[in-house]
Amino acid sequence: MELLERARALEGELRALKDRLHSCPELSFQEVQTTALLKEKLRELGLELVELGMETGAAALLRGGRPGPTAALRADMDAIAQQEAPHDGALSQVDGVMHGCGHDFHTVGLYGAARLLCERREELAGSVLFLFQPAEEVTQGAQAMLDHGLLDKLPEMPVCLFGLHNRPELPAGQIAVMEGPVMAGKSHFTLTLHGKSGHGGSPHKCTDVIAAGAAVVNAVQTIVSRDTDPLDSLVCSVLSIHAGTPDNFVPETLTMTGSIRYHQEQAHQKARRRLKELTLGVSAAYGCTAEVDFHPGVPVTVNSPRMTALARQAALALVGPEQVVSPRPDMGSEDFAVFAQHIPAFFYWLGSGFPGRDNPCWHNAHFRTNDSALPLAAALLAQSALTGLAAFHQTGGKKA
Repeated sequence: MELLERARALEGELRALKDRLHSCPELSFQEVQTTALLKEKLRELGLELVELGMETGAAALLRGGRPGPTAALRADMDAIAQQEAPHDGALSQVDGVMHGCGHDFHTVGLYGAARLLCERREELAGSVLFLFQPAEEVTQGAQAMLDHGLLDKLPEMPVCLFGLHNRPELPAGQIAVMEGPVMAGKSHFTLTLHGKSGHGGSPHKCTDVIAAGAAVVNAVQTIVSRDTDPLDSLVCSVLSIHAGTPDNFVPETLTMTGSIRYHQEQAHQKARRRLKELTLGVSAAYGCTAEVDFHPGVPVTVNSPRMTALARQAALALVGPEQVVSPRPDMGSEDFAVFAQHIPAFFYWLGSGFPGRDNPCWHNAHFRTNDSALPLAAALLAQSALTGLAAFHQTGGKKA
């Protein structure tokens, strides 16, 4: 509780930083101003910047006054291409760009954790790595940091990693601690149909890719409804269709893109297989040929039993048991999972909703975070690092 009280004393500063970041949102891999501001503030705290040679994103190391391992904390920092609806708080000053997923909230929460842990530098038994990751919205930032040698440039591999994401469906003050899959893995696909173009008034002389494409879209719906175990979580969506120009032409080519989201790899592989079979088969039935290309995405975000136990311990050190909840997993994807392939990791949901009112979801023009939760975000990340380091010492040097 002491850590949370100290975080509450920083609330005004945290809110001011959040408003500043919210007013100047930047898209994925374009977070130049955000990065510069963060590096300046991290240097002011006396942290060691880990130079990755990236234009955006930052990593900083706090070395404690006592020997010990390294714990890691992560937040994302990019915005989305959406026009923010007017409201009575800080507003985006960048046309068509807004922090519609709360990454500014996450960034400030992690900065607040750095403030709290720096105050305990001398008594800290170990080190803490702070990762401010770019480009989560395109799920490429975590891998970019790894590709730029993040883990090779550290004094040692972290023994644990914690991150969080705001959750508007949960009221501010609640912490979600969930074991197992919490966010979906994701892969992308491109479907390209080839027909025979011609005049719109002579359809019998053409092979219409639009009619074939419509049939493919309908067929894709059966992957979830008829080819997947109802107890498995799977979403298979066509998200864009591109074909045609003038309204008196039948186009020759149609391209569709989409994604498969999943919690079980077996369901994912079956969905890929069925998507290809359906696309090729339905296209052939309409006289078209087709190509199916798959593109890698991100793995499932999974909280292990061991890391879940540590996260629950950290949460209960800050709030009462009634405030620690376990909602259902989400089918959104997070490239936090990419880091988790290398470091034992846990991902929290943190309530960011306003009690007694409608709370629009992520990527909505009316989305807002309840910034009264910022001190809890900072304290939760800081406490998680302390809990992880303590667990390492208690287990005689074994990773969390």
